[in-house]
This record gives sequence, C-alpha cells and structure tokens, in this order.
Amino acid sequence: MKRIIFGVVALIFGYFVFVFLVSGYAKWFFSGMYKIEFANIEQKMDKDGVFHVHEIITFEMKEPFRGVYREVPQSRAVNIENVKLWIENFEGEWVEFLEKNSKGFKARVWISKAPISPEKMKRVVLHVKYDAKYVYEKGKDVSQVFRKFWGEDWNSPVENLVARFIFPKNVRLLKVYSHPKLNVQKKGNEYIFSAKNIPPNTFLEARFLMEKIPVKYQYENPMLTLKSAEEIENDFTKKYVFSIFLPPITFAVVVVLLFLVFNFFGKEKKVSYQGVYEREIPYPDTPDIVNAIVINQLGKIDENGINAVIMDLYRKGFLNLDKKGYIEVLEKEGNLNSTEGYFYQFLKKYSRDGIFSFSDLKKALSRDKKLAKEFLDDFKVYKTLVLDEARSRNYLSVKGTYISYVIGITSVIASFLYFLVFFKQNFLYQFIFSGLLFLAGGITFILPRDVFGSWSKEGREYYLKWINFMKFLEDYSALSMYPPESVILWEDYLVYATALGIADKVEKHLKKVAPKEFEESRLYYYPYMGFGRQFVVMSTVATSAVSASSSNTFSGGAGGVGGGSGGGGGGAF
Repeated sequence: MKRIIFGVVALIFGYFVFVFLVSGYAKWFFSGMYKIEFANIEQKMDKDGVFHVHEIITFEMKEPFRGVYREVPQSRAVNIENVKLWIENFEGEWVEFLEKNSKGFKARVWISKAPISPEKMKRVVLHVKYDAKYVYEKGKDVSQVFRKFWGEDWNSPVENLVARFIFPKNVRLLKVYSHPKLNVQKKGNEYIFSAKNIPPNTFLEARFLMEKIPVKYQYENPMLTLKSAEEIENDFTKKYVFSIFLPPITFAVVVVLLFLVFNFFGKEKKVSYQGVYEREIPYPDTPDIVNAIVINQLGKIDENGINAVIMDLYRKGFLNLDKKGYIEVLEKEGNLNSTEGYFYQFLKKYSRDGIFSFSDLKKALSRDKKLAKEFLDDFKVYKTLVLDEARSRNYLSVKGTYISYVIGITSVIASFLYFLVFFKQNFLYQFIFSGLLFLAGGITFILPRDVFGSWSKEGREYYLKWINFMKFLEDYSALSMYPPESVILWEDYLVYATALGIADKVEKHLKKVAPKEFEESRLYYYPYMGFGRQFVVMSTVATSAVSASSSNTFSGGAGGVGGGSGGGGGGAF
C-alpha cells in the first residue's frame, strides 16, 4: 500500500511538472519579471471605420525593473497611427520607440535608468493608445472585423482580462465568434469579453461578421465570404466541442475497459487455505525466486532479491563479506540451484584474486566498452534465469496485466495529446480531465500485477503463505511467542525477510526476542543491504559506457484561427 501511495503521489507530481513545463508557466515562474494582474482593453469603431484602441495593463512586478514595453506587429491590412504610451499616476517616464511605422510599433516606456525594486514600486499601470485603420474588411457578401485583442507574445499569465468592442449604431452584426470560446455580454452595439487565468503565450481574438456598410477606411477583401468565414468557425467549434467532450468520454472508456479487464482476468480463484500466520519458512525456494514471485509478481528481481542471494551464499559458505564492502568469493563445491549457482559463478568471473570489488569493477566498466557489454549480458542472463524459473511454475497469469498496460499507455498518451492540443481552449478543464486520464493510465503500472492478472490455485496458496510468513515476521508479539530456536533458523528468517523487503523491521524484532542468537551470528555485521543497489549502479555505469561508445551525431481570405489583426505582446525590462 505504501508503494501504491508513493506511486500515485509521484504520478500527480509528474503530471504537475508536465503541465508546468508545457504551458509556459515554468519559464515565467523562473525567469519572469512580472505578472499581469488585469488587462482592460477598449476598441471603439467610429463612423469612418477607424478603431480607437485604449489598453490599460496592470503589471505586478516580481523582479527589479527599469520600465515596461509594448509591441504591436504588422497584421492583415491594418495601419496604425497616433500611438501614445504612458504610466498611470506617474510623472517623468519617457518613451523609446525601437520600431515604429504605419503597420506596427515596438516601444519601451522608461521609468528609471537604474533598476527599481518591486518593494518600492509594486504595480505599474501602462496605458497604450493608438488608432487602427483598415480593420474593417469588406468581402463579397459580408464584412468583418477580425481582431486579436491579446497576443501570444506575452510570457506572463493574466489573472483577469476584459475587452470591449464598441460599434456605431448603423453597424448591424450578424454573428460574433471568439477564440477561444469566451464569456461575452451584449449591450446594444457593445460587446464585452471576459477571461480569467489566461496561460502565458495565449492569444485571444474575436471575429465580428456584419452587413456591408460604406466606410471611409475599409479594406477590400474579395476572398472574404460568409461561407468561408463560417466554415472556419464551424471547424473551430468542432474542435472546441471535441475539447469538451473527448477527454471525459475517453476517461470513462478507460475506466470501463479496466473494469472489464479486472472482471475477466483479475478475479482470483478460491483456495482452501485459510491460514493467518506461517511460523515456518513455507517453501524451500531460494530467496531470489521468492522475491520475483511474491514481491515483484514475475516482473523482475529487485535489489532486495540480490541482497538476499548474497546473504544466502554467504550463509552457505560460498562467500565471505568484508566490512569495507568487498565480497570474497570462496572456492567451494556444493549443490546450488541454477539461479544461485549462476550468480556465484557470475561473482567469480568478475573477481580479481578471489575479491569482488564494486569500486574497482565500476572503474573497469567505465573504461572498457567490451567488458561493460559483457557484464550487462551476464547480469541480464542471471535475471532472465530467475524470471524463467519463476514463470515456469505457472503460478500467475498476467494476460490481463499486459492488456491493462496497453490501456494505460493509451490513456497516458491521450492525456498528453489532449492537454497539448486543447489547454489554451480551457486551461482548468483540460488540466482536470487530462490529469484524470494520466492518473488512470499511470496507475495501471503501479498496482500489483495480480490486480488485473490472477493466480492459479497453487500460485494463490504459495503467495498467501509467503504473505502470512511476512505478517508473522512483522508481528513482534507473534515472533516473541514463537522465537527462532537456533542461529541457523534466525539467519534463515533474516535472509527471507530481506527478499521480502522487511529486513530492517525483522532485525529489530530479532534483537529483542533472540539476543543470544543475534550475538552469535555474524550476518548482521555486513553491509549486505547495499549490495543490490551497487549492482544497479554498476549496470548504469556499464550502460553509459556502451551508449557513449556507440552513439552517433546527426548533423488574404477570411483568416484562420489566430490570424486576427493586432495582438503582439509586451513585458518588462
């Protein structure tokens, strides 16, 4: 249960990191100088077709700054005039135009030549005014105003934004669209769009389709038709509908499929065994086999399994353990099963003068690609032998487990795709449902393999007996009532407790219930609990050596979504 809880927490954390990175929040959080608290944008069309734009942008400063800037790029056929920028309730600012022409501008508004601390000036309210001509586009059978009132070049999120479009009384609007879908209020010929918690680098735009009227500053756009504009908007609406319904539907399908897999493949067979505790070692299997079957359910042998094998070989007199972390591989004849026998020969092969040194071998692996590859192959053979032996018993069917993995991978991929494609449509909604998909998919890899797989009758009894043996070892009162009667039995307990991942707890219990046996045993003196981790480290070193040596170096129209005039961005400097 602890492993499952840890896995779920890790999944949630990983998902938050993914969202944080891809949504632009990470870059803003670590390098952003400001946050946009509020943006109030007014675009008012006069009778000649000129749009009088007034933006009021409230910056909350995070880092020392000298001023703020705003840029409006060239877009569609629009001409820009009468550009003015100033800071509200502040005297002494000066404007530096880095670029300025009839199509757009880029301007800095300096407040100070020396950096100003946010503590001294927490908020900056920037006013931007300009006139935009030829925003009104006259098409074949319809006219439009297509404006991007917030551009994707702002690298800060926006807490609140309100955009007002005001049209003359003689303008008769047919349809109004926004990208993404936004709340809109209508007051006569005034349209008010509102949005909250806009992610960084996200644009907002509106398309107004209207009956044609003669205005002085109009752009002749013969490619614009009511049909072409509506086709674009219908495509966008379909995508929006998909963004709303597809994630929850996919989540529901994933849950149903997992339930069906559990129902058909995960139900356990009933067994007659009803034991509560096992006070004796249930089966004479070696600890690596027990680790692979009971703890990892035919998935692998882990560090505890390797620790336990080394302890068992030491206990049987095939190894000697040095307090400095060396393993002395002794020359001894004896009957070992295939997996322990192979591991003993494996240690012998990579020893020098009978000494297996982790530090010396790591150095050799990092320098010698051939040796590294040979080590990886030999270590893989050992792990394969363990799994082959464990699987040959046919204790656990994992067909349902593999089906759940396929469903899980599909769910995780879908969660990434949905978030990447749709999060700018509705950030919070996509965050929740993509997160549920990610969690549903990811948890299939965290749950024990017998959740969607099932034990045979023999396998279920085998599993339950070892679990009950674990319970006996972990229960101090039960262990103190039936303490081990000899040093040999005490060491047996500790070997299998290690394979089952409960060695620390059992050793503490045994120190109390069998102090005499504990003192007579030498097993606890040695750093056997670190050996499994050392093999993982050596595998990493060997893999890096092989990879490094073998790597190669390879050297007009109506306007689609995001094509509205205006936009741009801004920031602080």
